[in-house]
Amino acid sequence: MGLFPASFTSPKTAFTFAVLDDFLLDNLECRTSVMNYYSKLRRVTSSVFPHLVPVSAVDVLLCIPHNGRKDRYRELMRVGRQWRQLKQLKWHGFGHEKRKPKAGELALFCPACPQPGVNVDLAEKNEADPAWLYSRSLVMDGNFKAEHLFPVNPTDEVALTDGLGFMVGDARYKMHLTEAKDIVNRSDCNNHRAVNQANASRHKLEATGIGERQMNMDYALCQALGYNTNGIDRALTFYDINCQYHKHLQQRVDESPYLDLPWGMEITPGIGLWHVHGHQDKCYVRYASNFIAGATRIDSEIMETLWAPLNIISPSARGMSTPHHKECLDFQMNDCNFMKMIRISKQYHLTDDEAVQGVRDSQYAFDQLSETADDDTLVKWEAEAAAAQFDRHDNPSVMDIYEVQLTKALTRKQQELRLLNRQGRRPVGETHRGAAMWLASGITLEETQVAILIDVKKLGKQPTNAQKLAIARRRDRLQGLIDEFVRVAVTFLGDQLDEFDQLDLMTVMLEAAELDSEGSSDDDPDHADDEDRYDVPVEFTPETMEISLREGQANDSLHAIRVNLADKVVLFRTTVRSAKSQSRSTRAWARVHSVDRILHLNVHIYSKCRSQLVHLGADALLAKFWPLEKADLKATTVVADPNARGQRNSTLAWFWSIDVQGDSSSNDWMNEFYRVHWLRTLALRDRWAEELLLVGREMIWTVDFFLYKFQQWVRQMQMANANNQVGHQCYAARQARIYLQLSQQAQDSFERTKGVERVAE
Repeated sequence: MGLFPASFTSPKTAFTFAVLDDFLLDNLECRTSVMNYYSKLRRVTSSVFPHLVPVSAVDVLLCIPHNGRKDRYRELMRVGRQWRQLKQLKWHGFGHEKRKPKAGELALFCPACPQPGVNVDLAEKNEADPAWLYSRSLVMDGNFKAEHLFPVNPTDEVALTDGLGFMVGDARYKMHLTEAKDIVNRSDCNNHRAVNQANASRHKLEATGIGERQMNMDYALCQALGYNTNGIDRALTFYDINCQYHKHLQQRVDESPYLDLPWGMEITPGIGLWHVHGHQDKCYVRYASNFIAGATRIDSEIMETLWAPLNIISPSARGMSTPHHKECLDFQMNDCNFMKMIRISKQYHLTDDEAVQGVRDSQYAFDQLSETADDDTLVKWEAEAAAAQFDRHDNPSVMDIYEVQLTKALTRKQQELRLLNRQGRRPVGETHRGAAMWLASGITLEETQVAILIDVKKLGKQPTNAQKLAIARRRDRLQGLIDEFVRVAVTFLGDQLDEFDQLDLMTVMLEAAELDSEGSSDDDPDHADDEDRYDVPVEFTPETMEISLREGQANDSLHAIRVNLADKVVLFRTTVRSAKSQSRSTRAWARVHSVDRILHLNVHIYSKCRSQLVHLGADALLAKFWPLEKADLKATTVVADPNARGQRNSTLAWFWSIDVQGDSSSNDWMNEFYRVHWLRTLALRDRWAEELLLVGREMIWTVDFFLYKFQQWVRQMQMANANNQVGHQCYAARQARIYLQLSQQAQDSFERTKGVERVAE
């Protein structure tokens, strides 16, 4: 039984190797702190009187006599750190060497990533391989749970593995923080929680978590890209605010003496799919992995899943000294990587099956879309995609080709302003000034009539006196506006005024509605014009002015319909589906019905507007503004969120593209949608093809990594044998056997998936 002394100068207390191993295992699996583990030992020692076993300062606070026994909590905490350090040195082979480890050499690196000189020889790589294949992929994120208090006695702190694991060295890092300026630039994207929380300052906290401020992330990124990347000239970084962070990265690196990026390395910024949906729509096509060449169909572009085990240990590490805090987190992350490494063969077996199926499905979808397009169009679209991928590093906005290019149509107010400007430039006497304003006011009156009509129809067959009174008051106010409108009409219509006596029908709307209404609104937009006796068409001259204003009115109503359909989707997803009680569900549905009422109003306004365009003979606009069908008014997730998940097979109603400038007769707007769907399907096919290629290559790299580690331990075993170090020789033989077994398991698993052979083909 081995014993580890609590002191190397005058040892009086010792801990068994077994208890130290048990503590480390408890710390890894159960996230047990030193205090809790000592409490466990106390209960194991005396299950009946555990409080009589000395531990920490509890006995002193409770005034329990120690009978000469001393507290061993501090000794266990100090020895636990030393034992953890020795274990890591031993696991990484430094027990067999006299040299000291260099930065990062006590960290267990991913076996599937390309490591020059370890599992890949870049000098012998296949010239046919795409450039993205040999790249370094990094995910950046901050952990706000890993808080750390200011040290009580910073001068007494002793680092055992400073900068040798995942955490960077302390001295140079602090010099960087001293000189770095954390400039907060104005964001042109959404207000992200990560940015605000990173800039937060909390009392008595040395760190509010792991990283996230620009100066922290800059240093971490430079250190990560500088580790074992000789010959790698491409890096892909995922960060939840990369659309803002990456803008001035090179400038910050150039201005700092402590920051350095590998020469010639091209960094491609991306945003993980889990985060990108919180950004503006433009960020989706510019930074989502779906549209980045070489990003494949990765499923590990977020760090939150890796933070989960650290969040359990973080509270107990909050008050540790700074070196102890780093060593604790290093040890946890090393164990996390080790557990993934020994299971990697099984994981790649599942990933390969998924990649094969993904390639098959995406290729079929792409072929189906391509069959209906002519060759010249396909060549043009493919050239657009290639040009965008080539220029995206210098100008991310070129990726906007993967989104529908909407040109905003003129609203009614814009049309009125345009008419007023044109009217002001015409000779005096050619037309009456104010005609555009007068026509616009007439259209507003018509919309008010439609709103009153809908409300009247909802009253039912027996409305109350209060309801009748409210309608009568609204009708009276509207009638006054109509009278004023008719009074000035002679200025613009002259003798033609007598031909437009339909306005008088407004006075009998209420009585007619009370007699004939069935008490429910008609949801079918096709029948919105059936009530001819309530319809008050306003057909005025000059016709060209009214047609322009009607076009603006149609654009306004369709815009309102799109907005309200999108609101319904958001309400369903965020309010209705999440309602856990009857009261919340009732309130949620009330909000949906409120949106429905506004939607119904705008549907009727659009139908009235289109009816007037028919009367005016505006055939060109009628080819653009189609009749609304019930199916057109169905809300979809694609409508509410253009970068929503699962949208590649969705189709949209015609009016969602009504803002596209083009000739409706040739269906250019439909071609625009078709182009976007084709480009996105092309991107999906390419990402799955990349995934299949990368998975097969990573299988080879994983096997080569295990063989490299096997050979490394074989050399250690031979050296120990030459020096007659039996213990060292046995341990090296054991480690060599472990990595040989891992390589054999990986090889057998990968051969069953035919991954290696497929790559060779």
